Amino acid sequence: MAPTRFDMAASPPPSGLEQIQRQELSRLFGQIVWVRLLVIPILFGVVLWVVFSDPAAWRRGLGLGLAVCAMAFSASELLRFRRRGLGQRALAVNLAVGIGGQTLVMAATGGLTSPFVYPMTVLIAVVALNVPGRLLYWMVGFQVAAVWALAAVELQRLVPDLNPLLFGGGRAGHGDLHLVLSASVITFAVLASATIGRRVRSAFDGMLRGALAAQQDSLRSYSERAEELTALSGEIAHELKNPLASVKGLAGLMAQHPLDPKGAERLGVLRREVDRMQAILEEFLNFSRPLVPLTLGQVDVSALCRDVAALHEGMGQEAGVELRVRGGSLAVRCDPRKVKQILVNLVQNALEATPRGAAVEIETAAEPDAVVVRILDGGPGPATELGEQVFDAGVTTKSCGSGLGLTISRALARQHGGELTLAARAGGGCAAELRLPAGRTGPATGAAA
Repeated sequence: MAPTRFDMAASPPPSGLEQIQRQELSRLFGQIVWVRLLVIPILFGVVLWVVFSDPAAWRRGLGLGLAVCAMAFSASELLRFRRRGLGQRALAVNLAVGIGGQTLVMAATGGLTSPFVYPMTVLIAVVALNVPGRLLYWMVGFQVAAVWALAAVELQRLVPDLNPLLFGGGRAGHGDLHLVLSASVITFAVLASATIGRRVRSAFDGMLRGALAAQQDSLRSYSERAEELTALSGEIAHELKNPLASVKGLAGLMAQHPLDPKGAERLGVLRREVDRMQAILEEFLNFSRPLVPLTLGQVDVSALCRDVAALHEGMGQEAGVELRVRGGSLAVRCDPRKVKQILVNLVQNALEATPRGAAVEIETAAEPDAVVVRILDGGPGPATELGEQVFDAGVTTKSCGSGLGLTISRALARQHGGELTLAARAGGGCAAELRLPAGRTGPATGAAA
């Protein structure tokens, strides 16, 4: 048999797999030990009844010796298990002894015509479930060899009284062809039981590996998220420290000189600083809270882009940057609030990066598998030294940025099954590309939110 037949190669086991397997095997082995003490007396009572109803001395001696050895072995294993628990090789040794004992019981009660042939397949299935590959091959090979050895003994008439008198004696009316076919069928049953047992064990191990790997991934993600939040908490505290100092200083000046003509100007600065702190905290809260489920609907992406452009018209005029929207009506199934949040962040970044007199272009296009929204600015382009790190939390090229906007935007895009990327434009500037799964595209029937 090829090694891959019973034991397929696997990746290194996840942490905790061996411990769980050992605990479960120990629990199972403890139950087997107790059950065996109850079953063996009954089983060997039947065996002794069969062998002592026969005049053959060898059969009586073998049956009695097996009964005594089985009871002694079971009692000693129970005591050892209660003192030391499941040893490294205890289960394999017990199963090997079980296979050897079952083979001798077959020999004592008629060979291949013995009624004790049938438990063989069950025992082999238990072995396949609990014994690793190489040792399993030896046990299966021993059982198959024992079957054909008993068949040869009977075919060659080496033991004339192999079949007990209780079962008819002699050859029990079976010809040579019947014996060969019986040995072949038993061999097939043994191999099938071993294969099925090994497959079942592999399936359960695979499910356990998957569950442990998912648990480890979840814990790793949680740990990484916790580390990011810890680092960002320090950055947020630092970001809030400066505007708070400004607010405190301006408030002190206004308290000392309430009628100073600069009061209105100072109030404006206060408001802008408070707005900046509020924006930082809102980004931090958006990042720290889990993504809420999507509220999907059929949305006109081009209309959504025009709404975002209209929202930033004042900001564009103040910066001296023109906003242009190109593209026909395109429908996509998405959450309009979250897609709008992505577009707002990208357009604000584009306006901040674009010099006065240039333009920010928003264009939509349909592809076979996606609807694409591109925000093209006239700035210096993406920081090539950062690469994909621009999407990591806390990474920013702005002097007063929190480094959370692109992180949140990509997370929202991926929540839709889409993607957000940044690339340099051929003529200079940056192209932010938002791709959303197409679904049904065409003339839009839903309104933009």
